[in-house]
Amino acid sequence: MEHDLEAQLRQRIAELEKENAYLKDSLEFVKADRKALRDELYGPVRVEDLPTEEEYIEMMKNHVPGSGMKFLEELGLLPRKPA
Repeated sequence: MEHDLEAQLRQRIAELEKENAYLKDSLEFVKADRKALRDELYGPVRVEDLPTEEEYIEMMKNHVPGSGMKFLEELGLLPRKPA
């Protein structure tokens, strides 16, 4: 009985590892596609324009969850809620 459970768990782990590998590959494809589209639209990003690690840390210290949605709402870019 214990041997069957262990075999089932090993099989499930193998399935999840296979799915994880597939999702990682999909993510890499999507990231590459988004980068290509961004470069096509805005041009390539120069290294000196990228934020430094310290700037990222400062941004995360001051980040307020939901602030992006509030900004879009202030601009009137959010779809209206159904009545």
